[in-house]
Amino acid sequence: MGKRRYRFDPLRSGYAAGMGRTDPYHCEWGVIVGDRIRRLRRERDMTLYELCAAVDKPDGGNYTPGFFSRLERGWASGPLVTYVEVAAQFGIQPGALLGPDDAQREVSQAEMTLVELIRRMRITPAEAIARLARLGEDAGLAG
Repeated sequence: MGKRRYRFDPLRSGYAAGMGRTDPYHCEWGVIVGDRIRRLRRERDMTLYELCAAVDKPDGGNYTPGFFSRLERGWASGPLVTYVEVAAQFGIQPGALLGPDDAQREVSQAEMTLVELIRRMRITPAEAIARLARLGEDAGLAG
């Protein structure tokens, strides 16, 4: 029996149309979690190499920078213990890394009314909070 050559056809694999939408290695959940890892890493001025050195594989050794690069883009996933250790390295609870995002929460009509008012007033949320706090102090509502 002869060797069968592998033939890559980008049109059949889904790469040409949508880059990743039909690729079995691409994971929408992984994109969200990977983006959180990237943001946390960058907030701490940490390189991929430093993250690799800090996170051990379950069976020993360290991951490669390429693995974490793919993980951050949603093109790879690791065992649960890897995500738990990544969360520990960043000093956060694993649920904050793996759980739902507050930004995706549904906004109530009352909350949206406040947002629209702040936008019309052309002030920042911090300024709106400061103004509300001053009103509370003037009304004797401060604790």
